[in-house]
Amino acid sequence: MTVTTSPSPWNLALCTFSLAAMLMVGCETGQVPESTTIPLPASKTSPAGRQSMERRQSDVERFQEMNQVKVENKISPYRYVISTERFSIFGQLVQASSHSRTIHNGDVTLLCPTDDAFDNFDNWKMMRRRGNQQDIDDFVANHVIPITMTYDDFKSKDQHVTLAGTAIEVSTRGGISVNGAHVRSGHVTTENGSVIGLDDVVFIPLALR
Repeated sequence: MTVTTSPSPWNLALCTFSLAAMLMVGCETGQVPESTTIPLPASKTSPAGRQSMERRQSDVERFQEMNQVKVENKISPYRYVISTERFSIFGQLVQASSHSRTIHNGDVTLLCPTDDAFDNFDNWKMMRRRGNQQDIDDFVANHVIPITMTYDDFKSKDQHVTLAGTAIEVSTRGGISVNGAHVRSGHVTTENGSVIGLDDVVFIPLALR
């Protein structure tokens, strides 16, 4: 018959003391348990590891930058001009005009002056005042050609008739210009029309000249 004896109080005390002593020695010598992992500093990371870290950081920065860029809407010339920061002033006038629906629904070529183009037309804000709706409509209509054209189509003719019924003259001397306004090369294609950029305005209402 096997007899099981319980450890004596003295043995228990001795074991407890020994365990505490071992823990104290470990703390004093700075030993770290084998299961603990300390990340290596960047200076001790392998070249491949550093490249991977830099690539991940670059991807994060590029994603953040992309999220800060306003998306250009190319459903129509109207949607494009009101969603593009380069043409924000002209976009405001198009949005306030009575021709906004025509520019959105119809096949048109929209001649868009950049924001810088309005530096030489300080009175443009007067068109936004109450009672000047006709000036806004005339201004916008003279920047709309009621047919979809590419940049090459546009510069291949001597003149074009605008939505306002006026003829605007195209010149190829020293670059492409229309009614004296410099035309930017290329065009933007939307689902039902096109957009051509200008460095100047084509038309100024008579009351604001």
